[in-house]
Amino acid sequence: MTNVTLRPISFGEILDQAFSLFRRLFVPLVLVQIICTGVIIPLQLFVAAGGRQFSALYLVTVLINMIASALASAAVALLISENYLGRSLGAGGALKLALPKIGPVILLSMALGLVLIVSAIPAGIAFASGMAILVPLGTGTAATAGLDRLPMAAGLMLTGFALLLVPLAVFAGLAVSTPALVIENIGAGAALQRSWSLTRRFRLRTIGLLLLTAILIGIPFLGVTLLVTMLPSDAAILLAQALSLLVLLILTPLIYCVLTLLYYDLRVRKEGFDLQVLADSLAA
Repeated sequence: MTNVTLRPISFGEILDQAFSLFRRLFVPLVLVQIICTGVIIPLQLFVAAGGRQFSALYLVTVLINMIASALASAAVALLISENYLGRSLGAGGALKLALPKIGPVILLSMALGLVLIVSAIPAGIAFASGMAILVPLGTGTAATAGLDRLPMAAGLMLTGFALLLVPLAVFAGLAVSTPALVIENIGAGAALQRSWSLTRRFRLRTIGLLLLTAILIGIPFLGVTLLVTMLPSDAAILLAQALSLLVLLILTPLIYCVLTLLYYDLRVRKEGFDLQVLADSLAA
């Protein structure tokens, strides 16, 4: 462990240091993304251009994308973590260290997706019930009877919006599961439990960080959408997909910068990780 200063950092400092890390590590981060997804983007565009959804090529593309995304996630998290702690790690070394973690990261992604889907079921039921009531019932007496149900439909829709807080809270609780899995070399289930424990009492802060990061990343996507609306319709769709994938490829590491810094900040606050690093450096 090289000499590194760790301390609890504020909301704004996490974002500031995340952007600093992103700028400093931009080349190796983007290189990892290109190596992992450089084949996927042309395949996705080819499938989209030919309308080959649910074909054999489409399924192969999904499988390759799952493996490549897992490798990229693990490599990016390791690259950010090692450099944040003052140790030098490049794109090649990060990819080599990330290879054994592909399986656990895929399992973690599937488990996280399943948990989020289950947590969103109550909101989905409320929305579906409200929409069912709003289905046109005809004219005359039937329409009048339908208008009487509008307050119930509105109540169900509002309930659905309120219940969306459940998957949002669950996602906040599990937000640092990928850094925990990759950095601590633990399994998918242990990583979910680890993240849930670390984020306890800090989930509102986590939600705020994730929402602000999503907004900052969403601005380029909005720019891409406005750009392609000025082009002919035949070229606009493919160009929009290509530019969106390119923006995602470049900016995805920024999310991991935020999550990795949040992970270490939570460990400093709750486990005295800064004291552990200091003790290790003194022992060395």
